[in-house]
Amino acid sequence: MSRYRRVNIDGQSLYKTETRLTAANLKPGTFATINGSDKFAQATAVAGRMYVIDVAYHEGLTITDSVPAGHSAIGNYVEEGRELAILCAAGTYEKDTPIKVNSSGQGAVGVDGTDAIVGFSQDEFTVGAGQTEFIRVRMRATQKPGAAV
Repeated sequence: MSRYRRVNIDGQSLYKTETRLTAANLKPGTFATINGSDKFAQATAVAGRMYVIDVAYHEGLTITDSVPAGHSAIGNYVEEGRELAILCAAGTYEKDTPIKVNSSGQGAVGVDGTDAIVGFSQDEFTVGAGQTEFIRVRMRATQKPGAAV
């Protein structure tokens, strides 16, 4: 069972989302971009306009169900100050832990000065090895590697 039932936990969904078909199965809480075919594609790093895939309630799915390839998905804008539940990889998350995008489109513990930081953990939780879990993350304007946080 997931710690969260929603991805959009800041209540700012009006005019802060995009709807597109998916290029592949996408898990709620993962980062995506819009590809050349105008579809949501899994992000593997910070690139251009970023989105976080929402739960496909309109298809009767829950936060643990992937949005199937070719189906309609809702992507929340990654914008400064938004709080979203991000599906995160194994690691220890404390308040204000920097969050990066990993190669699976999930959040992961970032390293200041090395990684592009997309936000900061608002939860204190340890995700076990080989597991994923939702962490509440306050988004920020993307921080480029080498810049001060």
